[in-house]
Amino acid sequence: MINFIRQCYCYIVFLIKIKKSGSIIKFGAIFKNVVFGKYVKLYKNTCVINATIGTMSYVGPFSTISNSVIGKFCTIAPDVKIGLGKHATSFISIHPAFYSTVGQSPIIFTKKNHYQEFEEIFIGNDVWIGARSIVLDGVKIGNGVIVAAGSVVVKDIPDYAIVGGVPAKIIKYRFNEKEIKKLNKIQWWDWSVEEIQKKSDVFLTTEIFLKEMG
Repeated sequence: MINFIRQCYCYIVFLIKIKKSGSIIKFGAIFKNVVFGKYVKLYKNTCVINATIGTMSYVGPFSTISNSVIGKFCTIAPDVKIGLGKHATSFISIHPAFYSTVGQSPIIFTKKNHYQEFEEIFIGNDVWIGARSIVLDGVKIGNGVIVAAGSVVVKDIPDYAIVGGVPAKIIKYRFNEKEIKKLNKIQWWDWSVEEIQKKSDVFLTTEIFLKEMG
């Protein structure tokens, strides 16, 4: 009973901190071991475990995220799966009971782990991941990337690329090489909300933004 009261107290304190940061956690969202930036939003029925979510990023409903570092201003659409773990393919069986102590099934046949099932995922700033996309473990996604809906990301993606498909491949880049270098140098996502608010009118035109900020 005492432990339950302590857990409730810690949860209430956490929710108060979340509210002070301007973040919103919708009813039905599940989270554990998550570090939130400011103005983060988790929609209903999301599940986020062992992750960091940067300022102004949001996670759409029915999305699942684990073992991930997500940058600022990221938009994650509904039903996205990030960090589901991997299965070994070089052993006789692909069943984790033979190589994992995590306990996915009631019976396991090993006393130690023989395979790295989970690898941390790094997602840059200002990234849009479309609905029903999957991002595999160990992947690094650069700044400004767009992942088309229904894609499966199996390898690293460079800054400001637009990718799509199964597996996801580069379709094109949002900006040219010179513009990408300038944007990465400016790092507008690290500005304060107040500073962004003052300059928000130039965010809609690439040429004007780079001219005034570069």
